[in-house]
Amino acid sequence: MKNFTPAEKERLTELLSDDLELFGQIRELMERQTQLLSDDAETFDGLLDRREELAEKINGLHQETDPLMQSYVSSKNSDKDVENLRLKIKAEISYCENLNRQHSSLMKEKTRELSKEIDEKRSKREGIGGYAQAAPTTSMKFDNKA
Repeated sequence: MKNFTPAEKERLTELLSDDLELFGQIRELMERQTQLLSDDAETFDGLLDRREELAEKINGLHQETDPLMQSYVSSKNSDKDVENLRLKIKAEISYCENLNRQHSSLMKEKTRELSKEIDEKRSKREGIGGYAQAAPTTSMKFDNKA
C-alpha cells in the first residue's frame, strides 16, 4: 500500500476544486436554460454549446484527476478536503442531472404543443383548400349574373 503524498493531495484538491467550479458553471448555465427554454431557443442553443465546452474541460481535468484519485483511494487515507470536494461535485452532478430531466420533459411537452399546433394549422389549410376547389373560379359565372 502506497502512501498518498502531500504533493498528490494538494494537486488532487486543486483539480477537484477546478472540477467543482466547472460543474458549478454548468449548473448556472442549466438554470439559465430552464428560464430560456420556452422563450428564446437561439440563446438556449448557445448555452448548450457553452455547456459542451465545459464538459470537454471537465474531461480534460479527469485525465489528470483519475490517476491521482486511484492513488488516493488505494492509499486508504481519508482527507477531509478531498472528501468535501468529492461530495460537492457529486451534489452538483446530481443537481444538473435533475435539471437535465426537467429540460427533457419541458422539451417533450413543447414538441407536443408544436406538433398539435402544426396539425391544427394543416387541418385548417386543408379545409380552406377544399372550399377553394369547390368555389367557382371562372369569370363566366360572374359575368352571367351581372
